[in-house]
Amino acid sequence: MSTEQTTTELPPTHNERGVIAEHYYSLQSLGAIEAAREAMRVEPATKEALLVGLYQSAEIALYNLADLLDRAGNHLGNHDIDQCVTNLHWVRSFHRVLVRLSHDALRISGDWSGEAPRWPIDTTPGYGEFLPALQRFDKTLTQLVEEDGLDVRTTIAESSLENPGYGILHCARIANHDARVWSTNLSKAAHPAPGVATDLLLASEHLRHAVHEHHLTGDTYFTQFRALHQIPELLVREMNDRIEIATRSAREGGIATAVVLLDGVAELYAAIEACLPPIVDNLSTHDYHQIRENLGLTSGSHSVGMRFHLFTDLYEQFTQTLVQLEESGNDHPLLPRLRRHAVNLRVFIFAWRDMHLHLPRNNLGGNETKSLTGAPDAVRTVRKMRDNATTADPLARCTKGNHPTSFAGPLADYLDGPESSDTLLLAVTGKATQSNFPDVQERQNFFSQRTPFTRPPRRDV
Repeated sequence: MSTEQTTTELPPTHNERGVIAEHYYSLQSLGAIEAAREAMRVEPATKEALLVGLYQSAEIALYNLADLLDRAGNHLGNHDIDQCVTNLHWVRSFHRVLVRLSHDALRISGDWSGEAPRWPIDTTPGYGEFLPALQRFDKTLTQLVEEDGLDVRTTIAESSLENPGYGILHCARIANHDARVWSTNLSKAAHPAPGVATDLLLASEHLRHAVHEHHLTGDTYFTQFRALHQIPELLVREMNDRIEIATRSAREGGIATAVVLLDGVAELYAAIEACLPPIVDNLSTHDYHQIRENLGLTSGSHSVGMRFHLFTDLYEQFTQTLVQLEESGNDHPLLPRLRRHAVNLRVFIFAWRDMHLHLPRNNLGGNETKSLTGAPDAVRTVRKMRDNATTADPLARCTKGNHPTSFAGPLADYLDGPESSDTLLLAVTGKATQSNFPDVQERQNFFSQRTPFTRPPRRDV
């Protein structure tokens, strides 16, 4: 059953690139993500579910690598070096995500016997699309070199990062090594359900549909932007189920059970965090502007799983349960570990908020640049949301001031001042965004509508 709540369905609207998203749930194809999770053939909140979630995430990454490598090969074949190197920066980043997923899978696999079956990564549908795409790209690169279209020796020996040709070779060799790492790691990780066919366990058709449901014309990074939201959305559903069960167990005296469940939550922090840097590092303002209108009246703050269930409802209730146990004089030996999990959850939540601020800063800018949903200043709004969450942090409130709730740091005044390059860059970016999107800024035509999103019901434990 869908956990998302929306109001009136808007009729699909299109521009020259394709469909304009009706809401965040549609934009990120979360119906397919939820269907994949529900069809995965293992019970939620188990160690098997942790592995399946990581392997499903890897499939999403592999489908995206196949897309990127084919586009990179086409550009290389046309001697379009600049476009190719941009594709390969994204390729490199998706390999890094896969390395992270593979490390987490190996760590979780420590709970299995060494004699247990291993994960057959080379039989998954995502891998089946990735490998031929890699082979096609390698063939194109080899042909270019053989035809003297790229002087590999001179480029490697005498060039640096300013040279796009060097960028192609550098990204390719980094990606090749990372591919060796993650493919080896995943082939050594445990198989969570050896009796189930790989594609059925992964619910591969749902995952592939999630990746390709919405496609824009042109050489955009819309698919990759969605994928790097889809992986966290998939994994956070396992986290939320675990936190809910752990909170209920702790209330009923099952602190040991709660700690084990939360150990599993902690296993997924790094994988989710790994999905933001690729967007921050690779998505230029121009490339974001190519897809911005197609994001429709959406916002990352419309994520029910992240923004509402995890960051608000479940975090608050878990913290309240912890404090009640501590104030009751409970002396369970695992209570300090329960508190450590609360602290780690808080750090994860605010690390995500801080990293997510890069997106409006880099791609929208300042100078009262409006968000897609109509916030009068997108950057200021996201900062305010983060600061309000810090001030209202339930763990800090319950610990009677033992932790600062608002602290800007010693560089804040300078970075916000007139001499900082940050002020200059935010202003220039803001002017460009406002010029490119007058309908958003003036709330005209499609963007004259109110967002259909409404706050979902509270997820009560």
